[in-house]
Amino acid sequence: MKTIFPKWKINEISYLVFLSFLLTGFIKNILLIFIIICIHELGHLTFLKLFHYEIEKIEIFPFGGLTTTKNKYINSPINKDILIYLGGILFQSFLFVFFFLLYETGKITENTFLLFNLYNKSIFVFNLLPIRPLDGGELLSLLLEKQFPYEKAYTIMNNIAVLFLTLFILYTINTNVNNYIVITFLLCKTITFFKKKKWYIHKFLLERYMHSFPYKKIEHNEKQEILLLKKETLHFFKNGGKYLHEQEIVKRKFDIHSQF
Repeated sequence: MKTIFPKWKINEISYLVFLSFLLTGFIKNILLIFIIICIHELGHLTFLKLFHYEIEKIEIFPFGGLTTTKNKYINSPINKDILIYLGGILFQSFLFVFFFLLYETGKITENTFLLFNLYNKSIFVFNLLPIRPLDGGELLSLLLEKQFPYEKAYTIMNNIAVLFLTLFILYTINTNVNNYIVITFLLCKTITFFKKKKWYIHKFLLERYMHSFPYKKIEHNEKQEILLLKKETLHFFKNGGKYLHEQEIVKRKFDIHSQF
């Protein structure tokens, strides 16, 4: 049964960080950060609902949020996914306009507006880093998937994530405790994407085996290699004087595995 209101959850680490802000008197700071993060995730939520995806949970971290779904395929349309990941950035832009109008009409002080602007820009830029599961990483991954087979795009994205994570660590290593939390989170996620590579590829192929996606783009391959499968592309593999549908090739893989 689909839930009308998705489950919002504050991560345990967030409680500690928020409490430290409150105890040191930075109540306005933490409220602004919390508002920005919630509006950012609301942007993702809006487009997910627009495309009829079911929300599993929205988890709030000290540096951002993480929205997960129940019924979203890896082979879902790339352009729809791009809009979903752009949703957070778009809503942050709307939030900036809202706060600017509040400032211009005297509803908030200059100090509050400048503080909001600092946090909004920081979260905005941070989310554009090409590291999964940040929006920038997911967007770059989708763009790579437009050009390359899924397995190759996944590998390239992992390598890019390691490069930028290394640069991010070097840039922020001597800063505050919050950044150490961010680094730990990104490091764990990057390791997870490396470790679960086979699982993601297996899921990608299983979706192609179980479902017929309405792809219009057709590609003919001389070599019967399932790792050549690309998103939004229907593949036919050469077999003697004829071409086999991609599902015939993928079927062989899962039929062989089912014997063990």
